[in-house]
Amino acid sequence: MKQTLLFFVAAALLFVPGCRRNVLPTVEGVITDSTIHSLTLETPDGETFTLSTLGTDPMLVPGVLPGDVVRIAYEVLPDGETCRAVQLDITTPSAYRLVPGIWRDCSGPVEVGLVLAEDGSAQMTGVESVTLQDWSLDGEQLAFTAADPADPKSTCTLLYFVEKLDADSLVIKPVAGATLPMALGRQP
Repeated sequence: MKQTLLFFVAAALLFVPGCRRNVLPTVEGVITDSTIHSLTLETPDGETFTLSTLGTDPMLVPGVLPGDVVRIAYEVLPDGETCRAVQLDITTPSAYRLVPGIWRDCSGPVEVGLVLAEDGSAQMTGVESVTLQDWSLDGEQLAFTAADPADPKSTCTLLYFVEKLDADSLVIKPVAGATLPMALGRQP
């Protein structure tokens, strides 16, 4: 019995160092750029780190958006310089993942809403004097390209400060002007 127990303990001690050799280095930070073949992130120390995504498993290394906070396990390729992502976990999603959807404000006499598509297109409901064409998010500013319904070639940019954004609510306030903030709820 003692010999069997000693054998299992010795085997476990041999196995554990072998596992440690296979532990991959990791890096954490905020995605600043991503392409089909690489991604770049800024670490909490302010350093820039670029990793290849060529030949990665898309189930283990999913697509990312600027602003996503990620933890990435990577391997150093035989050239000694190129690092390739092996596993990517999004620890905090960027606001770009929260903005798309159907948003409604039903508190007033007229229901006003925004339909913000993932492709950047936008529509406004309940307001006939404005036709939205697209939206973009730059930090805490939400920008819309709006067209005059009477003259669709005449466009302007509407800027809003994002006061609150979470999975269920969006509160925006015009950057300029005396218009009141819009408090919107996400619709299913």
